[in-house]
Amino acid sequence: MEVLNFAKHVILTVFTLVFMPLSFLISPAEGYEAKNPNELKTSFTVLSDIHIEGNNFQTFKEYSEILNDVNSAKDNDTLVFLGDNTMNGQHIESIFFFSALRFTKPADNLIIAPGNHDYGNGNGGYDEFYDRFKGYANFAGCKIEENNYYKIIDGYYFIVLTSESDSVNGIDISDNQLQWLTSVLDEASKENKPAFVFCHHPVNYIEDGSDDRLSGVLDDYENVIFFCGHTHFALSERSVSEVNGVLSVNIPKSTEHAVEGYEPGIGAVVEVYENNVLLRFRDFDDGKWVEGYEYNFEF
Repeated sequence: MEVLNFAKHVILTVFTLVFMPLSFLISPAEGYEAKNPNELKTSFTVLSDIHIEGNNFQTFKEYSEILNDVNSAKDNDTLVFLGDNTMNGQHIESIFFFSALRFTKPADNLIIAPGNHDYGNGNGGYDEFYDRFKGYANFAGCKIEENNYYKIIDGYYFIVLTSESDSVNGIDISDNQLQWLTSVLDEASKENKPAFVFCHHPVNYIEDGSDDRLSGVLDDYENVIFFCGHTHFALSERSVSEVNGVLSVNIPKSTEHAVEGYEPGIGAVVEVYENNVLLRFRDFDDGKWVEGYEYNFEF
């Protein structure tokens, strides 16, 4: 096992060196900052559905450009990925995705959720794929011990939900995980601060068809914002909405897309202040804010 781990580290180092010349081909981003940096409590960036694919150079190039812009932020404490980080969960894809994070260090904290493409995509082998995902995530600096987990960053709860099988179109979430979520939200609610829940699938995409099992738990708590991906929906008025009573933010697929007119490189920048949360969408490919997509939530 030690030999295998050493071999993986050598391979990751080699691909990090491969990533370096590519990063130098990308012009440095101008940089951006929070609306009110002096009042900022914490800030984070949310991306989804990177879908790194071993034979798709364009996706890897766009991913590099996105990280370049994220890295230019003057105020960004945490970078969050909402799953489908890879196309097939293969070693080669994981090496590209995670070694880029290890090399660029785009934020002090990493939150990485898995998606159906990371853990089998309905083809079996969930445990093997998830162990692989955790191993690479830990190498990149996102320490994951359990499949569903939370981190407290700057006093705020960042909670990750994970499907418990290789389900494709919904999260397979057990009563045990829902009980765990309830206990974590109980603790978070004592702080009287917003809590952030991250899941690859939307809140009403439940594997067993009971689309209120998860939202029924979340709806019991105030000041919860739920972030998801999976759908690949383009940015629109439905990207930020209430779903089953839960304030939900659906992040578009962040890299290239086959649909004409789809704008790649979109993600969210979240700024947390004393009494409100400001959410802005940014085009990380072009290094600019998306006009008309700014939301202010008062707590």
